[in-house]
Amino acid sequence: MPTHRHFINSLSLKLLAISGCNISSVSVDTFANVTALELLDLSYNYLMSEDIKILKVLPNLSQLSLKSNEIIEITPGTCEKISPLEYLSLEYNMIEHLEIDVICGLVNLKAIYLQGNKLQYLHPDTFIMLPNLQVLFLSKNSGLQIPTDRHFINSLSLKKLEISNCNVSSVSVETFGNVTALERLDLSYNSLKNLDISILKALPKLSTLYLYGNPLHCDCKLQKVWQWCQDNNIQTAYEGMVPECDTPSEVNGIWWGVLEKGQCLQGNIHYYGDYKNIRYRYTHINVTDTDVDADADTKREVITEMVN
Repeated sequence: MPTHRHFINSLSLKLLAISGCNISSVSVDTFANVTALELLDLSYNYLMSEDIKILKVLPNLSQLSLKSNEIIEITPGTCEKISPLEYLSLEYNMIEHLEIDVICGLVNLKAIYLQGNKLQYLHPDTFIMLPNLQVLFLSKNSGLQIPTDRHFINSLSLKKLEISNCNVSSVSVETFGNVTALERLDLSYNSLKNLDISILKALPKLSTLYLYGNPLHCDCKLQKVWQWCQDNNIQTAYEGMVPECDTPSEVNGIWWGVLEKGQCLQGNIHYYGDYKNIRYRYTHINVTDTDVDADADTKREVITEMVN
């Protein structure tokens, strides 16, 4: 791909995909004559952080995919001239941190995908200047620090937050204290044993909570969480994946619906009746997803039946 002259001359071109082409470098000149571009896919190449600066010559760009490149960091000021951008895909790079002012210029951004990087720390105000941000994927960042004594993210517009596969062992009401618009929270495949009911009470719009893949301790505390999900119709299963108890031993490997068979006495839970014979069956009803998520997700209503 040329770096000192135009790659394509077209003032009407709106979509350009150059994915998996072993590109190691681009320059401002490369895209200087395709200024009408609205979608650019540069995924599965070998681009570095400095190459992102070419976006400043694409004033109409609304969707950008830089998935699976070799981006280590995004320097402040890089995104100042691409405020129309709505979808930014940076997953599966090598980004370790984001400074506060790195993406603050993307005022129209609706979704940012950062899963599969090497993120260790996010300043809570990283996304505060993005009033339209609704989707944030942070999954598969195994070294990401999730605070419990302060806010993790400050965003009053965020609706969908995914932090699965991040080795999270604890969260608190403070962690999610400033994302009150959340509708979907994915905490699956972490190391959580329990969840404070105060977290759910502080998220009044929550309709989906994924806890499957965690070593859940099905005690009196978690029973309150399960009951809250039941009473508020919060979806907790996805494509056959359900929260399961790890402890106590008598309910190990059983769907957390067994908490219905638990009786709490003086803070200790005792299971009774036919709880060992509880089984579950799921019927999936596919509905078109209207989220701003660029992925091809589908919403599913899960019908649970107890079978003796």
